[in-house]
Amino acid sequence: MGDADAPTVSVSLSSPTDIPAVLNRAGIDHVSVHDHRLLAIYHTAILNVTTDPHQISDAQTLEVECWEDPIPSRADGKSSQDILQDFTDVFDSAGDY
Repeated sequence: MGDADAPTVSVSLSSPTDIPAVLNRAGIDHVSVHDHRLLAIYHTAILNVTTDPHQISDAQTLEVECWEDPIPSRADGKSSQDILQDFTDVFDSAGDY
């Protein structure tokens, strides 16, 4: 975990966003670690989601790192980078829920 070569993506949100609430509405399992970090399980991949300087419940930017790749049989042939992109797309449509 925390591999320097792990796929990572930065996300800028259009407005302050309650990340746990968005994940709950999208049905994505997650566990809060502290005010600026949570771990999400998406297509069996484990994603580390961090925010700075704002708290995870009022985030304006995210760093999402793929800590553990998805189980190949559950990834539908997608790379870790594809999984990250699909995960971050949830925040683009956060207002659609």
